[in-house]
Amino acid sequence: MTSTEPEQALSTDVLVIGGGPAGTWAAIKTAQAGADVVLADKGYTGASGATASVGTGIWYVDDVPELREAATASREALGGFLADRDWMARVLDETHARMDELARIQRYPFPADGRQLRGDLQGPEYMRRQRTRVQRLGVRILDHTPALELLTDADGVVSGARALDRTTGETVRIEAGAVVLAAGGCAFQSKTLGCDVNTGDGALLAVEAGARLSGMEFSNAYAIVPKGTSLTKTAYYSWATFYRADGSVLDGAGSTRGRSVIARALLTEPVYARFDKATPDEQLAMRKGQPNTFLVFDRLASTPSPTCSRSPCSPRARCAGPAVSASAATTAPPTSPVCTRPATPRPVS
Repeated sequence: MTSTEPEQALSTDVLVIGGGPAGTWAAIKTAQAGADVVLADKGYTGASGATASVGTGIWYVDDVPELREAATASREALGGFLADRDWMARVLDETHARMDELARIQRYPFPADGRQLRGDLQGPEYMRRQRTRVQRLGVRILDHTPALELLTDADGVVSGARALDRTTGETVRIEAGAVVLAAGGCAFQSKTLGCDVNTGDGALLAVEAGARLSGMEFSNAYAIVPKGTSLTKTAYYSWATFYRADGSVLDGAGSTRGRSVIARALLTEPVYARFDKATPDEQLAMRKGQPNTFLVFDRLASTPSPTCSRSPCSPRARCAGPAVSASAATTAPPTSPVCTRPATPRPVS
């Protein structure tokens, strides 16, 4: 892409494209190393993106050999034994170090039950603290400034990026000694909460600059969603039982290994869910852990919704029965419909 319009010019040691968890941690670590850093985000760093919208699970495993081995073996099986154990070890080490740092330096309020529980984060609070720390380290944040293309020098080496400042309509040329692409995935068509900005920019920028991609065939095709909503956070469905419309339990259905069972059932009938496995204490903890999740459930419980048709639903929004608040009683399935939403429009396998 070329431009004849005058453009603002910036220069920095490191340019980070993307302001989610990966981007903010990259900015923090490079700034701590003494580099001058610019972070460009198409949204508002700390408030946009999937993590900032609700909550997020963390692969946090204590540094105990037996626990690490069990965690690694479990993920290997889930990935068809195609994963690289060295990379998995690096992820575990990095996650452990960053979460410890988040608690120690940024004072993140992890819940405690005798000891801090670090397997989940409240996205809004997490990303608010990330933005604050990035700013305190002197990183220049360019909010609402999506990258348009990577710049390359005469040898074809990436040397920065051209971006658009949406607040002024002007383009910004950012020369950088190094560029970090942390722009998220490509899930905007799923309509998932917070994924409106996940339009695959980083992957496209890299390919246009000559990069080769790998691992793109791996995808989680289906998530569980209350019908008519964009809430695809599925962690709490581990406490749910899935039913048919007649109240009978859908055998094999679940939020982790049973989503295909749900998807197949949705081809011919609605599926319903209740959080009937959570104890009262767990119910309270769930609401504190992901408060935004229950805003959707509470609204569904108070606002009448049309019942689900037994005919097959569209690929983008399949009927799956009602999700209600975790405090619901364990009686027959309620009547508010929910749905599952595939991350990509592909047939049920």
